[in-house]
Amino acid sequence: MNAATDAVLPWLGWAVPVSLLYVVLTLLYLIYFMRRPVLMTTDVDILKEVFIKDFANFPDRMSAFTRLQPYPMDQGLLMVGGDQWRRQRHTLTPTFSTSKLRAMGKFITRCCHNLSTAMRKNTDEGKLLDVKQMYGSFTLDVICGTAFGFETNALGHEDNVFLNNVKALFAKARAFHVASVITAIFPFTFPLFKWLGCTNLPKKETSFIAETIRSAIENRRTTEGKGCVDLLQLMLDAEATGTEIAANPQEKRLTTDEIIGQGFTVFIAGYETTASTLQYLTYLLALNPEKQEKLYREIVDTIGNAEPTYDNVTSIKYLDSCVREALRCFPPVGLVLRTAIAEKTIKGVKIPAGAGVGVPIIGLMRDEEFFLEPDKFIPERFDDENKDAIPSMVREMVFGAGPRQCLGMRLALYEAKMAVVTVVRQFKFVKVPETPEEVTFRAGVALAMPARPILVGTQLREA
Repeated sequence: MNAATDAVLPWLGWAVPVSLLYVVLTLLYLIYFMRRPVLMTTDVDILKEVFIKDFANFPDRMSAFTRLQPYPMDQGLLMVGGDQWRRQRHTLTPTFSTSKLRAMGKFITRCCHNLSTAMRKNTDEGKLLDVKQMYGSFTLDVICGTAFGFETNALGHEDNVFLNNVKALFAKARAFHVASVITAIFPFTFPLFKWLGCTNLPKKETSFIAETIRSAIENRRTTEGKGCVDLLQLMLDAEATGTEIAANPQEKRLTTDEIIGQGFTVFIAGYETTASTLQYLTYLLALNPEKQEKLYREIVDTIGNAEPTYDNVTSIKYLDSCVREALRCFPPVGLVLRTAIAEKTIKGVKIPAGAGVGVPIIGLMRDEEFFLEPDKFIPERFDDENKDAIPSMVREMVFGAGPRQCLGMRLALYEAKMAVVTVVRQFKFVKVPETPEEVTFRAGVALAMPARPILVGTQLREA
């Protein structure tokens, strides 16, 4: 690979340190993932070519991250590629239309009421707020209700079996299992490790979630989906056998195993990322009381005491700026990767077939070319009058870009905004001695998860 860089670095693993290399190197550098070259870049022209203009040559993620997921968990949208990904994407896209999001509003509102009640109880008891624990329960309730039509009631119930299994799944998961390292270096060993059942996900918790999804499928088949407009019903309406799909691969259909895999993907993509965004925004508001007060005033001035809805929360401009700035400061995913099908030269850089192209998201979001004073929480940089100074490719990269951009992005933003409006109207978040000055991250995981719980104080606002 002919890259305009003087840095060639071996790499075995974690997204955060790899992303931060960008800060001390250049906008273009080369690393090796096992034995595969990966061009790390934040050059906007190269990113547009890879993620949008020539997407056909860079359609899939690097497979070493996904190949050792247990079947059928590896059949979801995040894990698959090629024609299977295109068919799934086309089938699932209608789930996140504006009309579908509005239809989810009643259930999300109920979850927001439960969030308010749980936070009020925590405040009345004089406890510090473990923000991740609170928002993790909230997002799990939202996911299960909007995607599968069942209620987990995790908020306020720390002994909830479903919640504890999901938390354990993320606590035990690792970005790399020794088998994933070996299969990346020696691909011919992959069938053996797959047959042995090696995976970087904990088997007990993975099996629990899989069986829960299977049970939801069977229950829905029994009730024939009367009145259901959720993700599960959409997938069941598109259900087909593998033989039927093979006969007509362009048809918008899903196998039963793909439905289970997609259900698992919803938990992976929707639980930790949205809960983390709410966690970090609450933390940043506690550290920046003047920004918190500005957000509170705009919420009150825009919608008053009205019930939050899809239309009114999306109209609060500063709320959108705050959420996006929290995502910039603490992007849930630190690294985005694509693989070249055929050799391609972009801006004089030759990318061989099979090589990767990576975007160091954390480094990109700290780049002073795009974000002045990047270590400060400045939501105003995303205001309408300022955001055009940031290339749209950069602004949206926390969700990925191009055809493989996060399908649930609009739901995640909607859910987060509903929660923020609910709690900021009622509570002040304050820094306490237990609140960390800086967040340190867990090593060995692919998501930006804090090493220790983030605690803040809460005060009830005067009516």
